[in-house]
Amino acid sequence: MIIAGNWKMNCNKEEAIKLVNEITKDNNNFNKSEVIIFPSYLMINQIKEAIKNKNLKLGAQDCSIYDNGAFTGQVSSDMILDAGCEYVILGHSERRVLCNETSEDVSKKFFQAFSKGLNTIICIGENLRERENNKYLSVLEDQIRISFSNIKKFELSSVKNKVIFAYEPIWAIGTGKVATNKNIEEVHSFIKHLLKDDFKIEHDIPVIYGGSVNENNSSDIFNIKNVDGVLVGGASLKSDSFLKIINNSL
Repeated sequence: MIIAGNWKMNCNKEEAIKLVNEITKDNNNFNKSEVIIFPSYLMINQIKEAIKNKNLKLGAQDCSIYDNGAFTGQVSSDMILDAGCEYVILGHSERRVLCNETSEDVSKKFFQAFSKGLNTIICIGENLRERENNKYLSVLEDQIRISFSNIKKFELSSVKNKVIFAYEPIWAIGTGKVATNKNIEEVHSFIKHLLKDDFKIEHDIPVIYGGSVNENNSSDIFNIKNVDGVLVGGASLKSDSFLKIINNSL
């Protein structure tokens, strides 16, 4: 199972070190699940030192579509790798909504991350209106197709172990609402079949669920068919909650 903790814009230096120490103290389950944390850019170096020899993976919350240059405030894939990260999150619903990020933007960022060797979590999801109008599967398919649009067909065979899709229904992010088990299974199965049948990707690409995941609902989510892990927001900022989620994945 994959457990990804997205800290978003939270934790100063003291809080970040305290949190990671609490998560890693006397915990041997990182060998059984792939646990990744995504702090803010400014905390990456400190966290990298704190998790040495603890089998915890490190990632960034976004990357630029550019290699380098006069792009104030942006961070390139090369910089993220140089800082010690193995992963990056792209297309998170908050960036799509708050920053008006499009699937085309996500595709360009994915091309950068993929070409540099970063492992990428690509977030996809529908809003409430798209769900209620029964358009959610077509929305998700468009997001996936556009995400891959800058990758040549012959290169798709090499995305194994380099990309993870995170299904996060926008209407369930930070709202306390969680998609039903039936909803989640339907979407995850759809994504996996699309990748295999339409994109001819023979190996299995992980699909994880994100949407108000916590220590109370994670066990049920892990037991849903075709769920390969979770993307955790608020609950990853509480060490006891995050550890329970990790333990629930075993």
